[in-house]
Amino acid sequence: MSADDLERRLSKLEDSHDDLEKSIIQLNTTIALLNQTVEAMAKNEEKRQQLRDRSLLFVVGGLISSIMAWIIRGGLGQ
Repeated sequence: MSADDLERRLSKLEDSHDDLEKSIIQLNTTIALLNQTVEAMAKNEEKRQQLRDRSLLFVVGGLISSIMAWIIRGGLGQ
């Protein structure tokens, strides 16, 4: 193997290494953005679930208070 071949192969190896480093940096950036998106989606879903839970509790509480008011006013004995 000649010195020129060795230099050429070393140059190709350096270029390949640089390309791999760039790809790794891009992948890390993409992963960070994906993690951020997933966290935002999880927060939104948690807020939605809390709203559903509160709405359900409000409806159930209204129903129970209506039944209690009907019972206190005499129920079926009116």
